[in-house]
Amino acid sequence: MTNKEKEILDIIRDDPTIEQSEIAQRLKISRSTVAVHISSLQKQGYLLGKGYILPKDDYVIGIGACNVDVYGSSRIPIRTHYDHPADIRSSVGGVMRNIICNFTLLGGNGRLITAYGSDSYGKTILEDCQHNGIDLKDSLYVEGASSGIFLQVQDENNDMYLALCDMSVLEHLTPEYILRLEKTIRNARTVIIDPSLRNDTIEEILRLCKDRVPVCLDPISDNYALKMRPYAGSFSLIKPNLHELEDLSGMKIRNEKDQEEACESLLRQGTEKIVVSLGKDGILYMDGTRKIRRKFPEEKHMVNASGAGDALMAALIYGEVNGLSIDETIDLGLAAGIAAIRSSTTINEKMSIELLNEIIKEKKQ
Repeated sequence: MTNKEKEILDIIRDDPTIEQSEIAQRLKISRSTVAVHISSLQKQGYLLGKGYILPKDDYVIGIGACNVDVYGSSRIPIRTHYDHPADIRSSVGGVMRNIICNFTLLGGNGRLITAYGSDSYGKTILEDCQHNGIDLKDSLYVEGASSGIFLQVQDENNDMYLALCDMSVLEHLTPEYILRLEKTIRNARTVIIDPSLRNDTIEEILRLCKDRVPVCLDPISDNYALKMRPYAGSFSLIKPNLHELEDLSGMKIRNEKDQEEACESLLRQGTEKIVVSLGKDGILYMDGTRKIRRKFPEEKHMVNASGAGDALMAALIYGEVNGLSIDETIDLGLAAGIAAIRSSTTINEKMSIELLNEIIKEKKQ
């Protein structure tokens, strides 16, 4: 690429609909010269077809929470108003951070747009993302703010009993801040939205991505699923559990037929693909033409119930952006969930495609 072609490409990246005559005026060259350079850029693959369509850069963006997780596992059955002996540990987490971290460990190029504060937790978040190769350059540092905190109490079986979270720092991710990242967002392969973002911020992201970038959603909880119901038709992929599917669709689910009808209602609204997490019953996948139910043999040695859904989502997106078949992608997702619950931390540090293939082979024997 010549220096002049680089100049022209930068101009088009800022305004893909710009006229050749305006480019010529800016660079003080003739329109015919601009046309020659644009033709060269198209032949080299920097521009695609008419209208100066720019090729997607090879990265996935998660927009949302990155926080410190604190887990307390009771050594005895949970009782109200009682002091429990417990094992307490902490690690960096947050739905978006977990998804992007898993995606990066699988070999993907993951970027995180989050907000973090000036407290000690903020420093911990920065160090963790650097260690895991997560790109934070577009994230927002908020002086004087507290970073996000997620507190989970687990029962004697290491299953979640209750959870508390403070994600108020995400209020600083405003529509105005998102608009400043327009070029970065629009050139992503895929964008994942955290439903704990402000409504107006969610709407701005969907506006920027409409008809340009696939947007994925993990509803996270029943309340957030209700919040996201008006936007359900805007997503290329949604990964709810059964309770979240009820709230997204507004339908009561009692059996498998109800599950499928709820998915069909979302598909009619515009959702392209749905992967319903069914716990020990595996997953239900549906799109406009296919319906797949699949599960692996139940995992008997669960170490940590937290993080399986985030690993599943990361593997689904990895399969999508790498052009894997839906069957291959589903197997990766199921294996990623198993890899997560076999780890004492939210992220299995051994997460890799090789590990997932080993789990798939093990479970299919």
